[in-house]
Amino acid sequence: MISNSDPEPRTNNDNNKNNHRPENTETNEATTTITSQWQTFMDTGRIHTARRELERARHVFTAALHLCDRHPDVLTPRRYRYRVLGDLGWVERLGGRYEIALGVLREASQGRPNLFIAGEIGTVYRQLGRLGEAREAFAAQLGLATVLGLDGPLCRARCNLGIVEYQLARRRWNAAEAEVDCMVAVAMDHLEKGIQIAEKIQAEEAMRRGHGPTTREREARGWRALAYGQMTLCYCLWADVKTPDEEEMLEKAADAGRNAVASARAMLSSALPMARFCYGHVLLRQGHRELALHQFNDAAWPWPEWTVSPVMVMCKEPSDEHREYLAEMIEAGADVNGVDFDGYTALDHAVFSGDAECEAMVLGGLRKQLDLFDIDLAARRTEAHLRKGYREMLQEKLRPILYRRNEDPDCMKKLRRVYAETLAADPDKSRFFDRLRFIRYTDFKQFGRLPRSSDGLVRSYEDGDDLDVLVFFSYRWLNQDKSLNTPDDANHAQYRRMLNAAELYLQQNTPVDETKLCIWMDFACIDQDNPGTGVSALPIIITQCDAVISLVDDTYYNRAWCCVEAMMIAQLRRAVQSQSNLHAWYEHRAVATDSETNQSGKDDSEGWTLQEAPKWAKLSLDMKGKKLTYEHDRPKVMFLERQSRLLGPLGRLSWEDDTLKE
Repeated sequence: MISNSDPEPRTNNDNNKNNHRPENTETNEATTTITSQWQTFMDTGRIHTARRELERARHVFTAALHLCDRHPDVLTPRRYRYRVLGDLGWVERLGGRYEIALGVLREASQGRPNLFIAGEIGTVYRQLGRLGEAREAFAAQLGLATVLGLDGPLCRARCNLGIVEYQLARRRWNAAEAEVDCMVAVAMDHLEKGIQIAEKIQAEEAMRRGHGPTTREREARGWRALAYGQMTLCYCLWADVKTPDEEEMLEKAADAGRNAVASARAMLSSALPMARFCYGHVLLRQGHRELALHQFNDAAWPWPEWTVSPVMVMCKEPSDEHREYLAEMIEAGADVNGVDFDGYTALDHAVFSGDAECEAMVLGGLRKQLDLFDIDLAARRTEAHLRKGYREMLQEKLRPILYRRNEDPDCMKKLRRVYAETLAADPDKSRFFDRLRFIRYTDFKQFGRLPRSSDGLVRSYEDGDDLDVLVFFSYRWLNQDKSLNTPDDANHAQYRRMLNAAELYLQQNTPVDETKLCIWMDFACIDQDNPGTGVSALPIIITQCDAVISLVDDTYYNRAWCCVEAMMIAQLRRAVQSQSNLHAWYEHRAVATDSETNQSGKDDSEGWTLQEAPKWAKLSLDMKGKKLTYEHDRPKVMFLERQSRLLGPLGRLSWEDDTLKE
């Protein structure tokens, strides 16, 4: 990414040149801490965005935006907030959400004139097919960059203009040969000048760098790769209008394509998937189908966890042009079933971007390549839309509220209200996710056994309900005989444990009144006759619970369903560094007989203790090999495991790593 033109925030050390400490030391230290945290968010988000790890980037930039909203006196909007919005607009554009991106970028442009934001707005116009407006935006970007004498933005502006001029020429393909020839020549001129500037930047940075390439050098090489890729397409267009010179034009296109791939690979540039498409496109034109498929399907990165294919890129950033390219690759046999570093497929990306045409093309490719039946395709489509629902619900609706939970005593009530309002207003989401349901503890206590969903004790949450404290019970189903119609044993062991755990919870949380306590447990709150929407909503339901109590025994952490629920609350606890008691996680265990192992928690006459759960990193929560009563539930559990990652902090996906590795 081309860096924003705003200066970086200064810390106290920039101004404190004297040896004495200023009188307002505490204020200065607080300011430094806040600006340092903001800069960390921005640096981390930009790394994720450059790698096209868009979920993680969106998460981090949203945290930076929340920090700006919390400290407007320190993080002034003009200097900080608008810069966050610019990068957030970048992420939304890369995710194919062009209208959202345009709104965010326009808000960001209210700050001082910014070359990066101007370029992003032009790119959104280009992806929306508004090529005239895009050309105007890029021309303005070029003019300002020229006046300021900034090589980086100048390179980007030249490349942007080359791309949009090519698209305008392509749109006029049926016009007179001379007209198209002239338009392509204009595009080529911009691209060649962009390459020259990029190579100049690379040479300058190579002379001054230490052990590794600088950020500026990486950016320049990425733009060089993009320009060469676009030159490949220009030569192919020339081959169409200059029939006598077709073979020569295609050879030049192939040379440009090889340069694009080599330039992108050398710096692990995110331009590599597009470069591979451009090179594969000309190889296909030359009749080298197998070589073209190698470009379309190759891992695209030296490390598998960074895998992203040209097919995925077209689905991520849909446009009329990209749909044509997608159709070309699918027709040639490009793999549409690959998985990227976040576990998402081309179908997922088509659904996320909201492009029905790309979605239909990918489904058609899956049908053809995997010989899938309609029922299999429907299942894949449903799962992709579920993923989209999770992303929108958790990241856009609930996470902004979670960020404020330390200073907002009504956080949980707002989460429940927003969830209920979203389901009521969005029929698509209500088809995938069940409403929040609960049982009043006083009713549960009197019932005498674990209630079923059909027993009439469950209530659906409505805005205004007196739901003060909601506790989620995670437990192992003891009875495996479905004919008995209960997950408990004949002695009601789990029911009695829940009663005991609730009483211990009330003892440890004395402000909570028994009449205000409500509980969520799956056998009652998920419709046992039609469990799909209730199971799908599990990560979102846990988000709305004040606490989770795990009824731990010797096999609890070996059971897949128990572990996936533990993952959800573990990630949620870490997502925001809460100083309150919200999203607490307790373990209910038998009192240890060895006094040395029973040093914490509170027990009662029945021999049970309720204590805070250990740090999740100390637990083995890898879902591989966890036990299931019904093996056909494994895809469902694995899906929920992946979705629980959306609850995590700063986009971290690893269960082993407690730090961001950049």
